[in-house]
Amino acid sequence: MNDPCHATEQQEPRAAQAEAGPRAPHSAPATGKLSAEELLTTTRSVRRRLDLDRPVDIRLVHAALSDALQAPNGSNDQPWQWVVVADAVSRRRLAECYRRAAQPYLEAMADQAAESPERTGVWRASAHLAEHLHRVPVLVVPCLSLSPGDFEERFRKLGLPAPVDHVAHSVYYGSIWPAMWSFMLALRLRGLACAVTALHLARAQEAAEVLRLPEHVTQAGLMAVAHPKGTSFRPAPRRGVDEVVHQDFWRS
Repeated sequence: MNDPCHATEQQEPRAAQAEAGPRAPHSAPATGKLSAEELLTTTRSVRRRLDLDRPVDIRLVHAALSDALQAPNGSNDQPWQWVVVADAVSRRRLAECYRRAAQPYLEAMADQAAESPERTGVWRASAHLAEHLHRVPVLVVPCLSLSPGDFEERFRKLGLPAPVDHVAHSVYYGSIWPAMWSFMLALRLRGLACAVTALHLARAQEAAEVLRLPEHVTQAGLMAVAHPKGTSFRPAPRRGVDEVVHQDFWRS
């Protein structure tokens, strides 16, 4: 079988090219040496371009996680734990849970796409991931070893004035998401791709049973890891910095 990662850009399917984003001043290869700017601006949450047939060396996943553990986190508590799921039966059960949880979201996305055609690509990519998640070679579930309530109690004991839930939850989830992004970057440097989602959290207890998680552990997301199809990714369409930056104070 030919390695799809060595296919030329012209050979990539239209759907794959669409997910890669519009043409930009630079595009970066999925493998090989990347500049820091290329890595930051062309690392995508890949859904339709995950290679569902090519095996993944689990050692690469562990190495990427080792890099991710350098991410910033609140008070350097490092509350993260990571469940790496390569077993086919567990992946299928987790994918079934994900599909049940994602169905209402996908139905709402379909309605949005019908009203706003520019949303069609996102809906199709999300539906594709849900349909084929069980075939993704490796699923990684980032977890926190404390509950949100535990963090709230910690901030109360520190003497912060009520309400403490806002700051506590910001620090709580802010202590895992930077590591998840670092994991995506580290995977990219090793020729792998990742789709990050959190839809299965609507049925977190079902997923916890599949993963045999202790009661005090909280899941923060789900990351689907595979080799990418195609050779390049481009910056995605985003609003310009002038549209989202407010200098010194909020400007309407």
